[in-house]
Amino acid sequence: MILKKSKIRVFLTSSLAVLLLAPNFSLQTVYGASGESAPDITSTASEHSGKWMTGEYHAHTYESNDAQESLKSVLDAAFEQNGFDWMALADHLRVSDRDDEGVNLPGGSIPMSQGIVDYQNEKIKKLQAEGKYAGKIIFSGFEWDMPQYDHAAVGIVTDHPGSAEALKAINQFEYLFTNRDVSMFDPADVAKWSAADTRAFSTKEDTRTAMKWLSSHYPDSYVLINHPSRKNGTSSELKIEDIRDFNNINPNLVFGFEGMLGNQMASDRGETPETYGGTDVKVAQLGGMWDALLGEGRRFWNFANSDFHFKTKNDQFSSGYWPGEYSKNYTWVDGSDINAVVDGMRSGKSFSVFGDLINVLEFNVSGDGQEEEMGGELDVKQGDDLELTIRFKSPQQNNNGDAVKVDHVDLISGEVHGKVDPGTPDYTKATNDTTKVLKRFTSEDWTTDSEGYNVIKYKVEAADKDRYFRLRGTNLGTDVAGETVNGEPQIDPKNNTVDNLTRFEEINARNYSDMWFYSNPIFVDVESYSDQQAVNDTMTALDLGDTSAVTSDLTLPTEGKHGTSIVWKSSNPVLMTNEGRIIFQPKKDTKLTLTATIQRGLATETKSFEVTLSGDDSITPLALHSTLKTENGQAYLSGDWTNQSVSVSVYASVYIPGADVSIQLATDVNGNFLPYESGKVIEISKEGQHQLQFKATDSLENKTTLPLAVNIDRTAPVITLKGDSRLSLTQGDDFKDPGADVTDKVGIAGSILVTGTVDVQTPGTYTLKYNATDLAGNAATEIVRTVVVTAGTSSGEGNNNGGGNGPVATPAPTAAPSPTEQPSTTPRVELEVKAQQGGTGTLKDVGSFTIPAGALSGNSEIAFSVIAADETPAMGALQAVSEAVELTSDKAGMLNKPVELSLNYDATKITSGHKAAIYYYNEQLKKWIYVGGQSQTGGTITASLNQLAKYAVFNYQAPSITGLNTHWSTAFTDRLIGMGVMKGYEDHTFRPNEDVTRTQFASMIVRALGLKSTGSTVKFADQSAIPAWAADDVAAAVSAGILRGYDVNGKMFFEPSEKITRAEMSVMLANALKAAHKKTDKEGDFADLTSIPQWAQASVKAGVEAGILGGFEDNTFRPENNATRAEAATTLYKLLEALYL
Repeated sequence: MILKKSKIRVFLTSSLAVLLLAPNFSLQTVYGASGESAPDITSTASEHSGKWMTGEYHAHTYESNDAQESLKSVLDAAFEQNGFDWMALADHLRVSDRDDEGVNLPGGSIPMSQGIVDYQNEKIKKLQAEGKYAGKIIFSGFEWDMPQYDHAAVGIVTDHPGSAEALKAINQFEYLFTNRDVSMFDPADVAKWSAADTRAFSTKEDTRTAMKWLSSHYPDSYVLINHPSRKNGTSSELKIEDIRDFNNINPNLVFGFEGMLGNQMASDRGETPETYGGTDVKVAQLGGMWDALLGEGRRFWNFANSDFHFKTKNDQFSSGYWPGEYSKNYTWVDGSDINAVVDGMRSGKSFSVFGDLINVLEFNVSGDGQEEEMGGELDVKQGDDLELTIRFKSPQQNNNGDAVKVDHVDLISGEVHGKVDPGTPDYTKATNDTTKVLKRFTSEDWTTDSEGYNVIKYKVEAADKDRYFRLRGTNLGTDVAGETVNGEPQIDPKNNTVDNLTRFEEINARNYSDMWFYSNPIFVDVESYSDQQAVNDTMTALDLGDTSAVTSDLTLPTEGKHGTSIVWKSSNPVLMTNEGRIIFQPKKDTKLTLTATIQRGLATETKSFEVTLSGDDSITPLALHSTLKTENGQAYLSGDWTNQSVSVSVYASVYIPGADVSIQLATDVNGNFLPYESGKVIEISKEGQHQLQFKATDSLENKTTLPLAVNIDRTAPVITLKGDSRLSLTQGDDFKDPGADVTDKVGIAGSILVTGTVDVQTPGTYTLKYNATDLAGNAATEIVRTVVVTAGTSSGEGNNNGGGNGPVATPAPTAAPSPTEQPSTTPRVELEVKAQQGGTGTLKDVGSFTIPAGALSGNSEIAFSVIAADETPAMGALQAVSEAVELTSDKAGMLNKPVELSLNYDATKITSGHKAAIYYYNEQLKKWIYVGGQSQTGGTITASLNQLAKYAVFNYQAPSITGLNTHWSTAFTDRLIGMGVMKGYEDHTFRPNEDVTRTQFASMIVRALGLKSTGSTVKFADQSAIPAWAADDVAAAVSAGILRGYDVNGKMFFEPSEKITRAEMSVMLANALKAAHKKTDKEGDFADLTSIPQWAQASVKAGVEAGILGGFEDNTFRPENNATRAEAATTLYKLLEALYL
């Protein structure tokens, strides 16, 4: 089991308490500055909100004989230059020859403990009295030469830091546990101390004795091992059994070491032979000594320090970096004195950094509804899922002036097996063989939130054993020559450059190119939990809430507590599926049962819930649905006139489960009903009006009827000219078309369409063409009238052939045409449009266009003109209700933004059940393509266009489809339906949320692009499974390189009936997109990017950049989800936009 953390003591803001309660104490730890308003002394640390503080506990001043900087210089650098919040000094606990400013002591050497009292403490008080270091925490610790070992940073922490008692304790420690001469101490003190304790400063056991003494007398103190792998002179190597001994004496006293060293400018980085990225091998080695300690559940932490002694002096000396210049500890502190700082360090909620690689880190693990942070211990049960959250930031630059960026973050984990016993072989084992890098995160794995944090969410497999999680990060790549191999730091080489300044510059450059951070761990304590216990817990917790009046789908959980799975079964799947989805809302309240089967391992239990589906009296219990199609496959609206044969089929739907239905049909006026087989197709081809009366009765005596009418006419209308078919005019005569009459037995769709113009000012021969179409789509034989205009006499007199003063089209001045020429007299407007401004052009009685700023790639001349009737592309069976127009530009290029086009049309020509719709003419396909548009009152329709082309308004018969008006995909489905790419079902529904098969999507994309099969020889191994109606479309998709199929053991399979996934759809779209050049500023930085299959990643990226593909609200792509009809419509619509179709 993991060692439980001890309760953290709650302190008064101690420095303030000292000031108020003991004014005669000399203050060693000072909070704030003189004159600062004092907080309420009754406040406790637990009432503070806490905050992150930076600081360190290992730096030297002149009072250490091997240091060369004043106390003030060190504090100025720590607080004013590098922003520290706290600082614990650590001058050597040795003989001191100088004061804090480097002046030799007049009376000779003194113990360092006396130097703290006489100089260091007094100078700190003086500086703060002068207003320096307001709000900063300063503490006098010391660096102790542990007998037979190297160094440790020691801080004797009392309830009254800085008191005479606290300072005297340092003096006593130096007497007892160093080899100072007895004569250096007050004889009265020596007498008292000798009576209580024996001096111990020679053996390894003496080191342990000193730690026990501190634990007994000053248990809130700290002993933190400095540069743990270094050994000097006669000191012994610090082994793991030593550290275990020290920690066993008091885990709250010896709770960490200086794993991230000072990185001094010596030949060996950090003055230690074995460092990896500047970090001591005991921490840096994966599965090494630190991991061995954590594997016991020891709350033993890693820290960073400068070990500052001096800066460069006359190009000869350089200790390294000022406190906070290169290394920092970030510790969560709940209070404002050294007691709170040490409690924060002891808690383990801290992380350490080189080179300001990061300056914020939040790291937690959650499971079973709980959450713990660094240093914490999360209690979960076996089988619980765990989720890790990592949030971090980096500053814009570090103290070297370099931009800072994390390359990757390693999540490291090892098993926790409990403390090992002294004297056993494991007690000397310095490795943890279970430690590994569980996951390496790069920038592709994290997102950046609104606060600028890089955020990583990671789910860990179900908890099975006690373990810990810690983080390690670096600016280096995973394989950098001489630095990292497969992400692991490599040993730092010596720098033996002789010239001092050159060596200092080389080491500094190396240090700032090789930066790391280490977090302290989070422990997870896993309670052994049987399969049956997990199932029982889920049984107890599982609840569906109030199910007494259900009107909408239920959310049924599929995962329970501690790794259990839940499978549901509905007693009435006709009404509600096993997934909780309502199929039918009953007319009356209806009960059913949902049964959950809960399982983990071999343990299984069931739990049932009674569900009452609320009835709806407004529901029609029985309905008839029809499908009517013309022989060309187009939908037919009951009662319309057509010139084609019509197929009719009808089926019934019931809302009461289990009800049987019988259908009858009468086709005569007497209502003689005969049995009708549901779904049977009836073909009607005879001209005339046909009445069909269907009626249905179910086994519950519900009845309904459905009257249908089919009207067929194949007789074309007849046009008769009024007046002569050839008229003669003299130049300048007035002319009005005499017109024509049309006769038809079913009625004309609109009026006679006359095309052509007569320019009475210009001699020549002009042609007027007369056309008409009846309601069934039959076109009359075109009738032509010829009008000849001859040159007039000089008198200018003319005559009035045509009988009236009708309008005369007057074109822009041109060269006089020959008598047989047909001059261009169509209306036209030209507009100079600046790319960054846009513009609007209007043709009176025709329409207008608006080009937004940025739509054009450069300044252009845009022309908007009416197309002459004899130049208008053939319209086939389409019925125009406006003149055809054309938008052109004098510059080649695509539109960057949609252009708005408004066209006037003759609203009287829109027949019943139809609507106006804009079409454009596709020059490659030689056909008019549906665009759509929004109609306004007064006969105007507006649409957004993605290309300059020919356009016209047509009388469009929209198929009868219900259920789309309120769906989000309506804006996309309208055009696809109008183009015939997608259709509704026989019951007139669209079913936008229904999944799409691979065959269906292949057919849709081929129809959208107007592709035709080129006779591809590719045959799939499952070719026979491809429906006959889709075979040509699939072949066309293969020919165009849009789809390829799956290679299984050397055979290509299409899998036509399989649902198409979003990843598969992305590949087909990307293949179709190859001709497009449209790009957006979007990036596919999805939260689940790693779940997108490798073979689909490039396609998804291309689709996102082209604006065709997008993700969900939670920034996921969900590549394995099946694509729905709504999603297919959306992507195809955007594909057409990207391809300018």
